[in-house]
Amino acid sequence: MSAAVGKPTAASFGGSGGAAAVLRRWRFHALILSICLAVLTVAAVLNVDGGVQVSMPVLGELPVFCLWRRALAADCPGCGLTRCFIALAHADVGQAWRLNPAGLLVFSVVLYQLPFRGVQLWRLWHGKTEFQHSRLAVTVLIWAVIIALFAQWAVRLVD
Repeated sequence: MSAAVGKPTAASFGGSGGAAAVLRRWRFHALILSICLAVLTVAAVLNVDGGVQVSMPVLGELPVFCLWRRALAADCPGCGLTRCFIALAHADVGQAWRLNPAGLLVFSVVLYQLPFRGVQLWRLWHGKTEFQHSRLAVTVLIWAVIIALFAQWAVRLVD
């Protein structure tokens, strides 16, 4: 690690052409980790008033950002995910389930990124190879999230 700035450089990873690739991978994992930390932090700061309206402590109520809902006046497959994440960040699993049951799966994927990306960064920093999930496992997870989102949406349309 560069002593002057405290962040990695290609020289930190040996300075060769391969070091630049490792640095790119390190930055990728650091970016994903940062995004996940930001999402979880924002979810912990926000509140859900009455199970419907998202609010921020200082700013008050926040506007609805869902273009689908604005255009069609109907819920989309992802409706309730923000509120679900907020409920889970506040340890209210029951409320999260009512808001969007698929959100529990999505939230767990985001939460999983914290230790996974941390380990990846540590492995790269120490000259070890990254842990790789199988393509099948990643594909199954992506399809599970998509199916869960559309399944809960279809059930809500019928109700």
